[in-house]
Order: sequence, then structure tokens, then C-alpha cells
Amino acid sequence: MDDYDRRQFLHTTVPGFLGVLLSLPALSSAATKANGNQGREAKNAAMNWDAFLESVAKEAAKQHLDNWNQEEYLKKISTLASNLHRDDPTLQKGFAQIKKRLENGKVDFEYLEKRLDFAICLVQFEKDQTIAAHDHPGMTGMILCASGKIHTRNYDLISEKSIALPDGKNRTECTLKKTAEQTLAANHITTLTAKARNIHTLKATEITQLIDIFTPPYNDQRAEDSRWFNIDDAPQPDNKDLFQAVVR
Repeated sequence: MDDYDRRQFLHTTVPGFLGVLLSLPALSSAATKANGNQGREAKNAAMNWDAFLESVAKEAAKQHLDNWNQEEYLKKISTLASNLHRDDPTLQKGFAQIKKRLENGKVDFEYLEKRLDFAICLVQFEKDQTIAAHDHPGMTGMILCASGKIHTRNYDLISEKSIALPDGKNRTECTLKKTAEQTLAANHITTLTAKARNIHTLKATEITQLIDIFTPPYNDQRAEDSRWFNIDDAPQPDNKDLFQAVVR
């Protein structure tokens, strides 16, 4: 879907999605609930939404430490996401609402939670819908396939150069290395860091629902810095993992 607008990443409310944001007393109540038995009704039971949020927040806060390891962080929140109770009312309400807004024929998504350190978003694709190659500047990302199937490709930026055009404008040409390619089914996860696998594409092979966690979340500057790429279909002749691309 080449006309996908990155400004859609900047929604800060969820009208018609989760209703009015939690009030401060409700947040206090949620924190209390989250702490009870680590948010699990029974031993080895799935984690409820409130406990999940607080656990992610605790891990995401570590990004401000000098020794923060992005790969280790992604492993931890991937485990948390895998243990999330998928029938939790908050999550189910979100997916039910997002399903109603697919009539516009575009990938539809809304934030479930957006804080200073991280954001959690639900994304739904119709069959064959795509998000073209794009990056996430300075961000880590974890994508959990909640249902359906989606094909993903990840790339690292190897080099780039600016080419002067006859009309006085410049074009940025890049060399990208394909670092991952997979089809995610339900409960499968893919990740990216600020340096590795940061550029990616997604194409649903059937109706698909995703849970995304980005750390830190998009803000005005990160949205402005993000870029979209046109990638050659064929790799370079001497290396099947290297591709030429142009920044749109």
C-alpha cells in the first residue's frame, strides 16, 4: 500500500476504540490489580492486561540506562507478549473495534497504550494488504502476530549517497542488506532494533491482527525522521542479500 501515511503513527487518543482514557483513580486500581499474583489468576495462567502494561513499563524504563541492551530488552518483552492473556477484555474490545474500520480498504491500527517510554498498538490487515519498506529511527520494535498470517522482510542500511538531479533536487540511493524474511503465524514474533533489522516490509497473506510494541514511541521528530524506500525487486548480481533502494 504505497500511499500509507506515516503521520498515522501519531494518533494519541483512541476514540471509538477503547473509549475514554483511564482516569487517575482507575489507573491506581489497575496497578493494584496488576500486582496481585503478578497479574495471574492462577499459577502458570496467562498474564492480564494491567500486569502486562506494568511489566512492559518496568522494562522500557531501562532504556535510559547507559548499558541498555536492546536485544535483551526485546527478548523480555517478547516473552511478556507471549504470556499475555489473549481473551483479556481490553484486548478483545480493541480488536472488535478495529475490525469495524476496515471498510476504507487501508491497514487499520490504533494505540491501546501510549506512554513516554513505549507504545502498544493493534494493527489489522485484510488479505494482501501491505505496508511498504520503511524504517523506525532510533526505535526498537516487537511485532506479535495475534491471528492470521503475514510475510515480513527486514533490512539493514549498509550505505547511502545523495545524487544530484538535473532539476536541482537530490535523490538518496541506498544499499540494503536483507537480514530476515519470514511468515508470521499466530503467536509468532519478529523484532527490530535501532541498528539491526530496522527497515521492514509487511504483507498479509490472510486477514491478520498484530500487536506492536515500539520503544520509544513515535513522536513528532521520529515521525519526521522516518523514511520510506522503493527497493529493487532483484538483488545485486554478486550477492543475493544486497538490494538497491531509493528513498521516497
